[in-house]
Amino acid sequence: MKILRDPKRLNPCVVVLGMFDGVHRGHQALLMRGGELAQEMGFPLAVCCFKPHPLRVLRPEIAPPLISTLPEKARVMHSFGVDHLCITTFDRARADQSPEDFMAELVEVYAPVVVVCGFNFSFGRGGKGNGKLLREYGRKHGFRTVIVPEVLIGGATVSSTRIRALLTDGDIPMVNRLLGHAYTLSGRVETGKQLGRTMGFPTANVAIPKDKALPTYGVYACWMETGDGAYHPAVVNVGRHPTLPEGSVTVEAHMLDGSPDLYGQHVRLSFLKHMRPEMRFDGVDALRAQITRDVEDAQTYFSKLK
Repeated sequence: MKILRDPKRLNPCVVVLGMFDGVHRGHQALLMRGGELAQEMGFPLAVCCFKPHPLRVLRPEIAPPLISTLPEKARVMHSFGVDHLCITTFDRARADQSPEDFMAELVEVYAPVVVVCGFNFSFGRGGKGNGKLLREYGRKHGFRTVIVPEVLIGGATVSSTRIRALLTDGDIPMVNRLLGHAYTLSGRVETGKQLGRTMGFPTANVAIPKDKALPTYGVYACWMETGDGAYHPAVVNVGRHPTLPEGSVTVEAHMLDGSPDLYGQHVRLSFLKHMRPEMRFDGVDALRAQITRDVEDAQTYFSKLK
């Protein structure tokens, strides 16, 4: 799969439109429909999405954190057979673009044979463009428009907004159910204060990507994928260390099956279960005792997965 930024001209293709934050089950319905059409018609499958999130430009004070970074998004899209992931810059000029100009650019750049979008997709100045307008424009300019209906789970629409709320609640099983894959956090291992090592539980301090949506503070059971592609069970703390405050939010992972030197490596954490909320303890001894229990609880959890 190729990642293209602001492409100028592609060969004829099936193009899927959307933000795709999280690439959740609703997004996957778009990708699957687009993939079916691309395979049937013998054309490549392209995805067109915006960066940054439009609200970063339009209403930065309410812009949401992102469920997935670009590499995380690309990883999932690759598994759905996307040939070209096209990142369109969203700036003030793009925000002021008329729906008609957006559609004309779409035809010029993608030469689409089919355009696939979601039931609530909007575009153009003031969000006045929608699937119905795309369908009418396509009839005059040689492409078919397919509008994919909403995906419901648990009686409600699958959406990035819903998933962010569930992350805030720490409901990782439902988050992963709506995503159709595990919520992940990827980053480089950096040097921390090594407090865990002094207590007998060395941790990898994972850099938090900018604007990343984090789960509620607490302790989690996760799979840790290291730079060599191996997966390791881990217990992960997300939070501010109220017992030994550092001031900033950190993500620290303790590998349950070893403690290799991971400094400088890029690791990926796949969240499985929220073990407990963040807590403040009376001192280091109480904290050490709780970490011991956390490790034992995580080991029990992973033993039941086998």
